[in-house]
Amino acid sequence: SGTDEMRRQSFRPVAAPGPCVLVEAALLLLLAPCGGFTTPNNANVRAFRVARATATRGIASILVPSPFSLPNFAAQFGDADVDFTTSLVDFGLGLRSHGKVLIEAPVHTVWDVVTDYERHPEFIPNILSSRVERDSGRIILNQAGLLSRKLKLRADMRLAVTERRHKELHLQRISGSVHSFVNFKAKYGFVTTSNDNCILQYEVQAIPCPIFPVPLVQRKVRREVPRMLSSLRAAAIERMAADDA
Repeated sequence: SGTDEMRRQSFRPVAAPGPCVLVEAALLLLLAPCGGFTTPNNANVRAFRVARATATRGIASILVPSPFSLPNFAAQFGDADVDFTTSLVDFGLGLRSHGKVLIEAPVHTVWDVVTDYERHPEFIPNILSSRVERDSGRIILNQAGLLSRKLKLRADMRLAVTERRHKELHLQRISGSVHSFVNFKAKYGFVTTSNDNCILQYEVQAIPCPIFPVPLVQRKVRREVPRMLSSLRAAAIERMAADDA
């Protein structure tokens, strides 16, 4: 019906304007109260209204979380199906991502792989180094990750690790280099299936370094988290095969 069509149109996502359009719109808005519109004619009024709508839509697309930005999807990495979703939080300054993958290996094997911290560079893409400090039951993980091969950018983070054996593993940022996340919290979840396989879950909430646009970081996270889960799956299956040999 006509009413249903109007309802569908009202929820249709609108593409964010490009940066040049946003700059022009912002300039129009700045000029308006300062006499930038010298002649109060209909054309200038229309231009101002267009500028205001454009700037408002652009700012909203950057600052307001949008369910249309990066929806749920299932990524195929080799023979691994990775479910993943990501969204903007904290008024667009941060991001929250969730992912999970079925691993044809028991939970204890998956746990051993994930907690084999110093070998992470061997099977997790873009992890350059991983070093563990253990002191009176406290675990500190020092990791360096590759941000960009072209720009040769890396990020170093010092993470506090909290383990609940075969259940959950929490990571919390303590400190980091200038290019690392300002805030970073992550959690692995380990769920046993009815046939004794494991569903590995991963959640991360982070605020990136201010010099990096959040949508750009979000796209990179969208690529890297499924790759990481797929790599952990492959490492766990390989380890199980080695244990059974």
